[in-house]
Amino acid sequence: MKHMITISIVLLLCLVSLPLAADPTRDQLFKQGVSAYIGEDYQLSIDIFLQLEESNQVSWELFYNLGNSYYRNGELGNAIRYWEKAKILAPSQSDIDHNLLIAEKYIIDKVVLPDMFPLFKWYKQIQRQLSLSVSIQIIGFLLLLMILLLGLVRRASRLNGKNHKARYITILSVFLVLIVLLSSITIDTAQRRKKEKYAIILEDSVEILSEPTDDAMVLFILHEGSKVKVNKNIEDLWSNISYFDDKVGWIQSSAIGEIEE
Repeated sequence: MKHMITISIVLLLCLVSLPLAADPTRDQLFKQGVSAYIGEDYQLSIDIFLQLEESNQVSWELFYNLGNSYYRNGELGNAIRYWEKAKILAPSQSDIDHNLLIAEKYIIDKVVLPDMFPLFKWYKQIQRQLSLSVSIQIIGFLLLLMILLLGLVRRASRLNGKNHKARYITILSVFLVLIVLLSSITIDTAQRRKKEKYAIILEDSVEILSEPTDDAMVLFILHEGSKVKVNKNIEDLWSNISYFDDKVGWIQSSAIGEIEE
């Protein structure tokens, strides 16, 4: 498995200039994590990066490199979990996609999904590539351009007559459509993230049960690295999960790691 993360050391060296650098203590911790990773002490690098996560000064780079450390330490489930965390913060980063794509080869549970309707597939691709913060920034930028164009329309209507005014109105209509589309995607994404929680199986193999008790009937088995939807939790002891909607059951909460906590 070591052939996979060929770029991580370069990234780790470059990422000393993270926002964490604003705090000398955190900057020093990050450098220690880098040194531990380069020295192949992956457990130490994990411990250090987890300290940074606990400080709530997180970034996609921190999660990405924490995932790399877990991967090198032979913990596929936690590696995928933290790459998924990184992807939420930076959905367009190809390095994250690359690692997740290769990690899929080591996941035992395989599901062949039916082809999506092209328009829905296109919508989901846009949704995956835009983070909430980036979407809001783009919407703000488009609104600013619309305000400027409105000023130009008013000026054009006074100076140049209907021809130029019609041209500007056409451009404004395009901007309005883009704003409505991006706003819809942003709202839909925010609502989904609020309602839906996902987790990664962390144990080598785990039984999914019909009830939240140890002696319940086994419905199916999942393996490390599989991604599940968390429907509800019972006192941090049991979680009701769905695996691609058609498989639902109970699992001990300690066997999964939630992506968004």
